[in-house]
This record gives sequence, C-alpha cells and structure tokens, in this order.
Amino acid sequence: MKYLVILLISAFSFAANAQESTKKIAETTFEVDGVCGMCKKRIENAAMRTPGVKLAEWNVETHQLKLVYKTTKVSKDELHQAIIAAGHDTDKMKAEDSVYDQIHDCCHYRDEAVINKHKKKAVSGNTAH
Repeated sequence: MKYLVILLISAFSFAANAQESTKKIAETTFEVDGVCGMCKKRIENAAMRTPGVKLAEWNVETHQLKLVYKTTKVSKDELHQAIIAAGHDTDKMKAEDSVYDQIHDCCHYRDEAVINKHKKKAVSGNTAH
C-alpha cells in the first residue's frame, strides 16, 4: 500500500510538472509588412533565429505572422524587435529606415510601385522571385 501511495504521488507530481511546462509555450499572431516570397523567407528566418521561437509562419496574402514560442525565453516585444531588425514593420513597431533600405529593392513594401507590381504578378499568376 505504501508503494501505491508513493506511485500515485509521483504520478500527480509528474502531471503537474508537465502541465506547468505547457504553460510556458505560447502562440501569437501579428501583422508584418512584406510583399513577396523573399520577404517571407527573411521574416521567418528572423523569427526562427530568436531564442525560444519554435515555429514561424508568415502569410504573404494576409501579412500575418504566426509564432509559437517559449515565454520563458522571449517576450512579445522581443519578437517584434527581431522582425524590425530584419527590415520589416510590424503592427506594433517600425523598422529603422537604414535597415529597411538594405533589403532587396523588390521587397520595399513601403513603395506603392513595388506593391502594385507584386499585385499585378499575383493576378497574372507569376509569383516567382
């Protein structure tokens, strides 16, 4: 009987620890400006290089970046910082002009001509970069 009690207590402790560790994983989605597949790669790479990020998926059409991350390793503000450091504005922060200017010309999402060019490519079905 004594061993059964010890086993039950151990099982409950393990379950409590497992539940605690899942609370440290969070998911968030926010808007990130970009226009193409090159932007997608840059945004996702910037996010994945951030300690604690487990998943990063950016949607070219909706501009939504979905992230799964460890809250013990990185904060939401740090996630935004990582993206703007790569040259892309978020719905919360703006990349410095000097960093934005360094991204490829076809990725200049602040330029209406570039945006329109990508829209025309999308309509014609030519989305290659």
